[in-house]
Amino acid sequence: MERTSEEIIELARREIAARKERERSGREVPWRFAFVGLLGAILVGMLLWPGAPLHWKMYAAVHGVCAQVHNVALGGEQLPLCARNTGIYSGFLLTFIYLVLLGRERAAKLPPPAIVVALAALVAIMAVDGFNSLFVDLFLPHLYTPRNELRTLTGIGMGTTMAVAIMLVLNLSLRRDPDMEQRVIGNWRELGGALLLGLLVHAAIYGNVAITYWPIAIVAWTGIVGILFLVNLLIVALVMNYEGRVVRVVELARPATIALALTGIMLGVMAWGRFWLEAQGLMVS
Repeated sequence: MERTSEEIIELARREIAARKERERSGREVPWRFAFVGLLGAILVGMLLWPGAPLHWKMYAAVHGVCAQVHNVALGGEQLPLCARNTGIYSGFLLTFIYLVLLGRERAAKLPPPAIVVALAALVAIMAVDGFNSLFVDLFLPHLYTPRNELRTLTGIGMGTTMAVAIMLVLNLSLRRDPDMEQRVIGNWRELGGALLLGLLVHAAIYGNVAITYWPIAIVAWTGIVGILFLVNLLIVALVMNYEGRVVRVVELARPATIALALTGIMLGVMAWGRFWLEAQGLMVS
């Protein structure tokens, strides 16, 4: 059966596109090793750097991006993030992983309107609690006495909302094949599952379940570093013209490596800057 000229042209276009995709995938392979190597070097450096316990090194690494006041202890050890940020970033990371496990790595549709309102309400609730806490610190009139339990609880809601938003933005911005019919969160049960994960963290912290110290510390710390990395990844990928081109996550190896390096530099510079300001008496530690 003879093909029409239009069919021949279309086949040629597909072949050219497939060849370009194979060439681009081949160029990405060294960057995958570079990403793994850089990540491994950072983690090994964190573990083996002498002179301080690991939890203090985790504390120091995010000192420039986390207020680290109103801290909370678990099993007699202080967590590397403050109460609110522990809630925000553990909620973020757990929800992000939860969405991936639900198969939402291509989802590009907003949740149902009622759930969008609920997520916005979670942000508003944390804002109210945050401003109330700030007013107390500034000796201004306030609504109620702040408590770390509320800081962590409201932070969990904020982190859940952030995970939904970032998953949606990444898929819409970078995916070649986003699923415009799949919602990031489809129903109340899925939202409840995400929030439940955060509530388990809350229960472990304030129930003083000592065995959960390291899992919670690692999850919260990875969450705050991870969200900075994802924001850098999005910016770098867009600058490098990856918009609407990504089919598989491994195709992001090159911008991910650059974003990881930027994240490490940013954390290091900001932490050094804050420690220096504290040493000069220009900032309260």
